[in-house]
Formats: sequence, C-alpha cells, structure tokens
Amino acid sequence: MKKMRWVLFVMGIALMAQATTSLVPQVSAYDGYVREGNSSNRYEVAGITNAGAFEAFFGKLQEAVKKNDKTEVAKHIRYPLRVNKDGKSHFIRDEQQFLEEYDRIMTEKLKEAFLQQKVTDTFVNDQGVMVGNGEMWLGQFSNRFVVFAVNVE
Repeated sequence: MKKMRWVLFVMGIALMAQATTSLVPQVSAYDGYVREGNSSNRYEVAGITNAGAFEAFFGKLQEAVKKNDKTEVAKHIRYPLRVNKDGKSHFIRDEQQFLEEYDRIMTEKLKEAFLQQKVTDTFVNDQGVMVGNGEMWLGQFSNRFVVFAVNVE
C-alpha cells in the first residue's frame, strides 16, 4: 500500500510539473523585444540579436566591397582588427591603418569569397558568423555589426 501511494505521489508531481510548464509560454530575447515561441534567429548563438538587421548589414557590406568603397568598408570593422596570415596574427589598430593596408587585407580571394557568400548559408557558432572557409568573421559588438577578424592567404 505504501509503495502504491508513493507511485501515485510521484506520478502526481510529474503531471503537475507537465501541466505547469505547458501553461508558461516559451520566451526568448530577439531584437530588443520579448517574443513568444521559438526564435527564428539563426544567428542568435553568435550573439546577434536581430537577424533581419544583420542580413541587411551583410548586404550593405557586400555592396561596399563590390564597389571597392574602402571608406565604407572601414566603417564596419571592429578595431583592433585581427588579421591572420601565414600562421601569424597582427592587429590593425584603427581606420587609418586599415585604409593604408586595405589591398593587403582585402585580397581578391577574400573579396571573392565574401561576394559569393549567401548570408543565409553562413556557418554560425558562438564565435561569430563565418564567411566562406573562414576568410572573414563577423559579429555583433554592443549594438554594431562588424567584421572582427580576417584570414588572408
């Protein structure tokens, strides 16, 4: 009899827990607002809070790269920018240095990888959003979308 009461007690707790959870809406943070249901933000793991705004930024940056608008590209870089080449890293300290070294950083191969990349096909993890085979990494820092690292061959 004690065993039966124990089983019923445990089943009752399980049923109460299930009923309580189904009454509470699933909530996730997304672009500054709290929304119910599952988030459709595929970039959330990278810390990007607004998928639509990020995709618009990505397209704008692609346009700037396509037009070879160095000044516009420089505005979307997080400084110091990490540049990896030949197994070594160096940092571009500011916009002026980026503009001076633009052609060495934004190589034809890197630009081609970025221009051919569909934003919805990017690899995303907790480090950021990867372009191509790692040629460029983008993310959100504070409320800005930026390029924070490039890998140059």
